[in-house]
Amino acid sequence: MKHRILIVEDEKHIGLGLQYNCQAEGYQVVLVGDGPSAIANFQADPQAFDLVILDLMLPGMSG
Repeated sequence: MKHRILIVEDEKHIGLGLQYNCQAEGYQVVLVGDGPSAIANFQADPQAFDLVILDLMLPGMSG
């Protein structure tokens, strides 16, 4: 079973870089670009993710 990572990053080039490197190490990755999308993905199935990599400053949400 592959471990699954939720990456939340609004700067596309950074998100894609993280996604590429994590996938190269064998992880499944879900990449989203804003806070509301991250919350929706996580709340849909919190047990589906083994790790969340989160940008602290995102559009549509702060804190």
